[in-house]
Amino acid sequence: MELRRVSAPGYLLNSDDREFNVDEPYEASPQENRKAATAMSNVLSVLTHYSQMTGKVVCGKRCCLSGMDLLDASLNISLGRIKQSFVLADPNLFDMPIVYASDAFLRLTGYARHEVLGLNCRFLSGLDTDPSTQFLIKECIQAERPCTVRILNYRKDKTSFWNFLHISPVRNATGKVIFLANSSF
Repeated sequence: MELRRVSAPGYLLNSDDREFNVDEPYEASPQENRKAATAMSNVLSVLTHYSQMTGKVVCGKRCCLSGMDLLDASLNISLGRIKQSFVLADPNLFDMPIVYASDAFLRLTGYARHEVLGLNCRFLSGLDTDPSTQFLIKECIQAERPCTVRILNYRKDKTSFWNFLHISPVRNATGKVIFLANSSF
């Protein structure tokens, strides 16, 4: 899949802190595609394992004191073992809020968990985030298909970072999309 170039000129830092030029559309490397596939595989494997072990539907939720819907505690613990940066969003709730954020995601963005749960992932966008990339993400979500893009996002301290983002729908046994898994590199 061709990745869209974000409008800011210059150089990007990849996950190995090496620079590369982005003067034209970016094609994901096989290594980047493998990283995205591995991250999604880890998330999906934990979700599948949870369903098999408990006999519960993966989208089971409980209520916390604040009234926000959260993932079942045992699923939360299982997801916490995944070391990649990712969030799960619930496409069946208004504005597709984040219902889980990994520790790596929190370190990457500088936010605390309570600051991101319940927000739409758009909160990471800023003035220089390319609207055409945002539109591509929206189209893929509406079509319930995965997408991979490189997008300019912003941390809590307002510093920007290039996010190699892979979004994948997670379906239950009936084929209904119950989560959007968003992994960041």
